[in-house]
Amino acid sequence: MSVRNADLGKLVVVVFLIALLAEPFPAGVVLSGASPHNTSYEGTSRLRELLGKLGYEVRLVDSWTLTLLYPSSRSCRIILIVSPEKPFTPEETSAIAWLVRSGSGLIIADEGTYSNAVLEALGIDARILGGYVSFGGSQIFHGIVNVSGADTLIYFAYASRVVSSKGVVVAYRGDAVLGVKVSVGGSPAYVFGDGSIMTNAALSSLSPDNPYVKLVKEVLNSICLGGTIYLDSSKYGLKPVTTAELMNSNLTYFAAAVSNPFRYLLTFSENTGVVSLSMVSLILSLIFSLTIVGRLLPWKGILTTYYWEITPRLKRRGYVLSRVRSIACSEDAPDSLKTLCGGGRSKLGTSDLTWLLSKVSVE
Repeated sequence: MSVRNADLGKLVVVVFLIALLAEPFPAGVVLSGASPHNTSYEGTSRLRELLGKLGYEVRLVDSWTLTLLYPSSRSCRIILIVSPEKPFTPEETSAIAWLVRSGSGLIIADEGTYSNAVLEALGIDARILGGYVSFGGSQIFHGIVNVSGADTLIYFAYASRVVSSKGVVVAYRGDAVLGVKVSVGGSPAYVFGDGSIMTNAALSSLSPDNPYVKLVKEVLNSICLGGTIYLDSSKYGLKPVTTAELMNSNLTYFAAAVSNPFRYLLTFSENTGVVSLSMVSLILSLIFSLTIVGRLLPWKGILTTYYWEITPRLKRRGYVLSRVRSIACSEDAPDSLKTLCGGGRSKLGTSDLTWLLSKVSVE
């Protein structure tokens, strides 16, 4: 029974390791916010799916500077940024500005102020103020969007005002401007003060009757049809998958997630950089893997073998030496053996060894 339990334990460990290696992204960890990798309500994975269904080539941008090295062959290109959670660097805004000035359209849906750096680099006078608008004491309210000439009623959630002296208002509630359309080098650019209009919660249904689907289609169609969309995926943090989300996952993902130390580091760490967490996670994962591999091998490892096999032999050797020294200290011991009694060394003859063995056998 114990052998079967040991084999079962090894099988479980093997499944865990395979599950960890099978996942393209660290299991139990997801990108937070409006990341296209995030499948929860605030993510934009449904937006990515919708863009593909509409015939666009979707490129997830993990590095804006590297994007310049892989230009699209399609004549129409659109840059899409939704609620970034980290600021853009000057190098990144320069890369985005180069793409826009080269003929790419631009769509920004952001209730925060990080996207203003992109607008500033392009010389666009539109700015997102960053303070949430509320009506009737609620920050979730309905508003009007008019991109193609027809009013569409949608709900905004934690939206910010957008100010622009040259832009055409395309989204509003009362006197609160929530979206504008401007022009950059002849290419249209849209700036919305709300990223939730493009998240999974809004696009839960990809039906053409969904007003948010209509909004996305109208904005894209006003720029171009069937082009390449550069969807930002570089400005989001990491978060651990919740227990409820794990319970709804498949067995392989569940096994990989619960055995990933990075998930627990994210759960119990606050205000810690992702890079440092990644390094600690890598070290823990290596220790975990080496330990498991050592247990799976037919031998117990170098350290284990040394402890369980070499050490007892040394203990037995020490016992024999202590007995020989005790016998050498007896009164009738030959003079050549009495040297051993004092801790010294002596070359023993045949007669000395015979006498010593006789004493040992008697005892």
